[in-house]
Amino acid sequence: MRKLLDALQSGRLFELTETSKEEAFDFLGRVLEAIPEIPDNSGVVEAMRVREQSGNTSVSPGLACPHARVEGITADIYCTVGWSKDGIDYDAPDGQKVHLLVAYWIPDCQRVAFLKEMSGLAKAVLSTNGIGAIRECATLGEVRHRLLDWVTVALNEGSPDVRARMLKLSEKSAEHTPPPQS
Repeated sequence: MRKLLDALQSGRLFELTETSKEEAFDFLGRVLEAIPEIPDNSGVVEAMRVREQSGNTSVSPGLACPHARVEGITADIYCTVGWSKDGIDYDAPDGQKVHLLVAYWIPDCQRVAFLKEMSGLAKAVLSTNGIGAIRECATLGEVRHRLLDWVTVALNEGSPDVRARMLKLSEKSAEHTPPPQS
């Protein structure tokens, strides 16, 4: 879940206006491709599509984790998150629309780290009764708070490093939140 936290801290949580899986892949893949540490012409969107053809990346009702694995590159994993209030028809095995897409770029040397990330995500989803709370969110800010709850569950809030990073993100988020209207 550290990569999800990194994505939230870096401002890579977006409301998806796209209505199809292909459009969502295009958007999220382009966001990943824009990360300076990811090599130019890395083909993230195409790699996500190829991976999806081998098996649907819906991991639980309402949640999908499309990803692009790349070989021959020694780098870190990167993540971006898309939220759709209305849901996206993802052709998920359960037939439900997907409301949250957590997209990853994964160098082959990071397979173990990716499995740990996915394990943390699964733990958080199960511990917080699934995607229901995110499905009910009305704003991107609410989604961010729910995702921070997931990160807390997965990373164990007892870790000083995680608490410090989350506090920094909360302060950053508060700076950009307009005051309530009276």
